[in-house]
Amino acid sequence: MFRQILFAGTVMVCGVVALTGCSKAKTTPTQPPPGETVIFSEGFEGDLSKWEGTYMIGMDVYVQMRITTDAAHTGTHSLTTDSNITALYHTDTNRVESGTSGVEFYMKAQSLGEINFGLEIGQNPGSSGAVTPAFGIFFDPSDSIKCTIFNTWPAVDTQTMVAAIQAGHWYKCKIEVNMTDSTASFYLDDAAVHTEKLSTAYPQGIDRVLVFRGLYGKNFSSSSEGTKPYYIDDITWYKK
Repeated sequence: MFRQILFAGTVMVCGVVALTGCSKAKTTPTQPPPGETVIFSEGFEGDLSKWEGTYMIGMDVYVQMRITTDAAHTGTHSLTTDSNITALYHTDTNRVESGTSGVEFYMKAQSLGEINFGLEIGQNPGSSGAVTPAFGIFFDPSDSIKCTIFNTWPAVDTQTMVAAIQAGHWYKCKIEVNMTDSTASFYLDDAAVHTEKLSTAYPQGIDRVLVFRGLYGKNFSSSSEGTKPYYIDDITWYKK
C-alpha cells in the first residue's frame, strides 16, 4: 500500500511539473541534428562576454544590445534592444570554408514596431566593417519577415518578403549556406521559404554572426526610435 501511495504521489508531482511549465528551465539552445558540428551557441542566460563590445560600419558605431527577462524562448532571458543603431556580433576563428554553414535561432515581435531587426551570418571583410557577403532573416519596417542576401562584390542586395509578422509568435529561423553548390536556403518554422543560387565569386567562408537593428547608412525618424518589444534567443551556429 505504501508503495502504491508513493507511486501515485510521484505521478501527481510529475503531472504538476508538466502543467506548470517547469520544463522552461532549459538554459541551452536547441542543438542541431547529429552530423552537424556546433561552432557557437548562445542562450543569453549569462552575460555577453562571447560578443564584441561595439560594431562599426564605416564611421557609424553601433552600441551593444542587452539581455532582458521580458521574454524568453527557453530559460528566462533573451536579447533585445532599446533603439536603432544597435548590434551584437561574434567573429569566430573556426571559419567555415567548405561544406555547409548554418545558423538556427528564434525571433519574436511582441507587437508590430516597423523596425529592421534580425540576424545574419557571413564573412568578416576586415577593416571595412559590416558583414559581406551576408545571409539573414529579418523583421522588416513593413512588418513583414524577409530573407536577405548582401554582398559588395559582385553587388547584390536582395530582400525577399516571405510572410507578415504574427505578433507574439516565436519564429524558428534557419539559414544554410552551401559552399559546395553555392546555394543559400532559408527556413521559417521548419518550412523552406526561399532558396537562391549564388555567384561563384562568394562566399569564400563564413566566420561571423551579427544581430542588427536599423538600416545601413540610413537615418530614422523619431517614430522608429525607442524601445520596441523585439527579441532573439537560442542561437546555434553550426557546420556540416
